Amino acid sequence: LIASTLCGMRCLAIVDSSNLLAPLCSIETETLATVEDLDERHTEKSLLLQPEKSFVRRRSITSILSKSMSSLIGRKPMKRLSSGIDQSIVHSREAYSLPNVEEWPHRPLLVCLNTPVCINHKVPIFGLGSCPIGVPFKFESDLFIGHCLIRLKGAKSDDPEGDEEYFTGRKRIFQSVIQGQFKEKVSVADVMTGHEFSRPLKNLPHPWVLKTATNFIGKVSPGANVVVHTNQPHVEALLSGSSQVIRGDMPGNEPNIACKNLSEDCSVLGGVFQDGNVSVAARKRILSNPTRCKEYSFDCETVYTFEFYQNLFDASTYSLDLGFTKIGCSRVLNGQPIQWLGKMRDGRYLWSFQIWHEKLLKVASMHK
Repeated sequence: LIASTLCGMRCLAIVDSSNLLAPLCSIETETLATVEDLDERHTEKSLLLQPEKSFVRRRSITSILSKSMSSLIGRKPMKRLSSGIDQSIVHSREAYSLPNVEEWPHRPLLVCLNTPVCINHKVPIFGLGSCPIGVPFKFESDLFIGHCLIRLKGAKSDDPEGDEEYFTGRKRIFQSVIQGQFKEKVSVADVMTGHEFSRPLKNLPHPWVLKTATNFIGKVSPGANVVVHTNQPHVEALLSGSSQVIRGDMPGNEPNIACKNLSEDCSVLGGVFQDGNVSVAARKRILSNPTRCKEYSFDCETVYTFEFYQNLFDASTYSLDLGFTKIGCSRVLNGQPIQWLGKMRDGRYLWSFQIWHEKLLKVASMHK
């Protein structure tokens, strides 16, 4: 209805305004919390009916919608932020190199190593085959050694009881955790995460929906650089600013990443974090700023833990739920899987794992 009024477009469907406004209200907050965090502390009703008692800024709805509408009215291209990252040719593992779909233990999903990005990127035991879902597994690259854990709600898990305990009572439907040690000292400002694709995206949703999704991603991952209309689309953000939990421990004192709750502890970074009194929201604000990030580094002695979770992308259906609409990702990604990756600004990879769905295979089979 808003789009129809402002842009003179024909309204093809009637939407429930509460479903449209609720997610938009909840993404711009004083604490940069996730939607799940908002729901744990406030109901949607209280957010919509009692804004004066909520921590959500009143300009959330208007600012996000106005940004979305301006892209339509002005017909201006989407803003592309300069990240300073080496944007050399992206190489990704293609479908022809995967195990036969009938052999996927978690069918219709497959988690696997993205082999082309690093010659020495290895997963002991599982090699080039299917990696576990729901339980940690070892991996190593030229820059990092440690363990990875990926939990996907609705997927066949190697630890169904653990997944049920983790997801019960929570909005989140996706969790990924990395724990381990860097092999060389690196600046916090140089460690990125996100998604990258070697081919253009196809069947993109309407520009208004795309712009709103971009704004949404920017709120969940502060400082995210989203580039869609290019031959090699990518979404990149500072790992330190987008992780829900970061902690550093001396070897032997690190937590079990398969536990239900991981706690924050960035005191090892020193500076303002030294006393351990910086909240997660404050850490995100500080470490999503590339200039401030340069004051901190990841050393080679500490065991670092990075946890990321979200409630937007459903791997079991391979769709993105924006609250007011769902986007089927398989038809947009052009036969390419999403990833869980860590990457340096100079283009070197710390880790890179692909999450395939068999929906991708028909289109992916045409690329060899």
